[in-house]
Amino acid sequence: MSILQRTLIRQGASALSRQSFHFTKRLTHPIAARTFTTSITVRSESQSSAPETSSTSTTSTTEPAKTPEAILKTALTLVPQYGWTTTSIAKAAESMGYPSIIHGMFPNGGADLIEYFLQDCLNKLPLELEGRMEGLSTTEKVRLGVLTRLGMIAPYVDRWPEALAIMGQPSNVAMSLGHLAKIVDEIWYLAGDKSADMNWYTKRASLMGVYTTTELYMTTDKTPNFQATQKFLDRRFEDAATLGKASSEVLQLAEFGAKSVLGLIASKGYRM
Repeated sequence: MSILQRTLIRQGASALSRQSFHFTKRLTHPIAARTFTTSITVRSESQSSAPETSSTSTTSTTEPAKTPEAILKTALTLVPQYGWTTTSIAKAAESMGYPSIIHGMFPNGGADLIEYFLQDCLNKLPLELEGRMEGLSTTEKVRLGVLTRLGMIAPYVDRWPEALAIMGQPSNVAMSLGHLAKIVDEIWYLAGDKSADMNWYTKRASLMGVYTTTELYMTTDKTPNFQATQKFLDRRFEDAATLGKASSEVLQLAEFGAKSVLGLIASKGYRM
């Protein structure tokens, strides 16, 4: 195992132990043209926009706080065309009447857009799964959680390898591993996991390996409604059995995921 791979695994485990999760404002994202056949759809959320009643202008106090979020939200709709790039952010700003140079508000460029998307997905996940896990076994709940989260990538699946390559850059590894830790912890939490011993760590580390390898496979899946991805996920669950493997097996899964990510980055011409 290389030094970089060991570092990725150690950072992932460290991120798992540090997470403190707070659900913030829920946002919307484009509906996928393809989605999973097991009722994995994106619910459209009603947006209340109560008018301001104050007799004085509030633009100067409210708009600056909303502008970055609004620009990134609009930029997501341009990702299929321009990718996870500063261009998407600049085009979004222009479409909203702002000068294109406003993209300077986002010094990390595409990484800022990706981080916004990842947090947006995390906010949506409990809403998407609300009332859908009743009567399911623990493994079925986790499977549903993984498929639901992967379904949020579907609108951008053709551009997702680009996002993975950006997240794999040294300056973005901590951010990407932190969000991965949040994803697997949230899925286990929503599935009802209440473990308070080493199982807490092994379950999440194991799911990290399952999730990352399935996500990578999804970027190559051309089948209707990602049917091949669902079958691939089922095989990974079979490999992981109860998702509570011994520490050595957990690290093997994490190492495989890390190798896959690094291979994808290399294939896109990025240097680590």
